[in-house]
Amino acid sequence: MSSISVKPEQLLKDLSGLWMELGKAEVEGSDRSAGVLRAVTMTFLLGVEEGDDEGAASEALAQLMHEHPSRAIVLKLSRQADAEISGRAFAQCWMPFGRRQQICCEQIELSAGSENFKDIVSLLRGLIAPDLPVVFWCRSSRIFLHPAFESIASMADKVIVDSRSHPDPHNSIRFLNQQLQRGHLYADLTWTRLTRWRETVSGVFERMDCQAFFQNLNRAVIQYTHTPEPMAVSYLSAWMKSVIGLDFPVDRVLAPSEVSWQISKLRFETALTDVVIDRSEKGIVETHIQHFTARSVFEVQDEARLVREELSILGRDPIFARVLKIASQS
Repeated sequence: MSSISVKPEQLLKDLSGLWMELGKAEVEGSDRSAGVLRAVTMTFLLGVEEGDDEGAASEALAQLMHEHPSRAIVLKLSRQADAEISGRAFAQCWMPFGRRQQICCEQIELSAGSENFKDIVSLLRGLIAPDLPVVFWCRSSRIFLHPAFESIASMADKVIVDSRSHPDPHNSIRFLNQQLQRGHLYADLTWTRLTRWRETVSGVFERMDCQAFFQNLNRAVIQYTHTPEPMAVSYLSAWMKSVIGLDFPVDRVLAPSEVSWQISKLRFETALTDVVIDRSEKGIVETHIQHFTARSVFEVQDEARLVREELSILGRDPIFARVLKIASQS
């Protein structure tokens, strides 16, 4: 299909036809059915690349649609650079447990090679649901680096990326910082994954006399397992400095290991005692303060849960903004 033959109005017409077919099928189906509910609360753009675990991306999108029914528009970057634009429209439907009514969401897929991907921008303008929020989850580092990225991002109220998958994550967070400074709303799933670490550290501070603890605090150590140094380490270091002080020493120590997680241990050294937060096994973190030991569970954070957490933050996240500014300068 040539890029000229793909028209927004035709895709929207296809969607209307789908709804008519779904409604007709319900009428002709079981007499216990309560019909089809067409649900659209926002436009959700998902940027993926062909062959890059598309199954996981589709599964994450399906999970998100259950809680955030949307007009989902999948932007797929094809492997073949000169692949022309193609498009299709379909619906995702499910029936919530205990109910008789199906809930259906609209989905449109646009794909093109890198040479024609920029032409998707003009198509998008005619496909975004009017008067509703727009969220752009850019799951592909190639799309993030493509010249069309900023044009697509400019249509969104919030843009979600994952810097740890980028070839140069430090350059990526400098870009994110610039965008935040200009008033655009960006999120990074690499930062979102640190929520459990930050909650655990905050819990330690709450259990102790914070003023005395900070006065006696000499330095902190972040121990990580793989090279190059993960972006998560930079974020966690920047967060500590944003809380304790920009001049506070945070050492980053490589401790090679075969484990799959990136950060393995945090240590806060004081004149009185050390506080150690140790990831002893998958999903389990132990906090050691003198003779006291507490165990915490780190739940598995798949992509859908991480994006869901970001969708719950509607406005600017001032903590992330401060941390991003510090991390981008390190």
